[in-house]
Amino acid sequence: MKADKRSFILGMISAFSECVAGGCKKMALSPPLTRREYNMIAGEAYELIERHGLQHYHEENADQPEKTRFDWILIAGKRETIDRYLVLRREGYSPAESLEPFYDLLSYRPEERIHTGFDAYRFFFPAEPEAGEG
Repeated sequence: MKADKRSFILGMISAFSECVAGGCKKMALSPPLTRREYNMIAGEAYELIERHGLQHYHEENADQPEKTRFDWILIAGKRETIDRYLVLRREGYSPAESLEPFYDLLSYRPEERIHTGFDAYRFFFPAEPEAGEG
């Protein structure tokens, strides 16, 4: 059975939205997405997030080298949480480098970490060339 990447990513965003809406996190980050993946799911993702009464913010991780750059969607219960995230970003912190400065916003406790998420399942999805590549 071939895995459906679009459904998988949207399922994760829906689960993250439910978690934020239920109060277990102040904010969640979508899986890191290629530009193609982001373009494939953005509209539906925003509808899912908004149905939960939540805020969202799209970020291209432009502080990373172009070959390793990715997009993601922040999901938050309040605009103030996204604003605090953006302050940390302006201060030079990058979630791609370390989530530690963002732990409070993510309601994250390292001792409770479980290796899950899109990265744990990427092997199900064959690499796809980006538009304009080979």
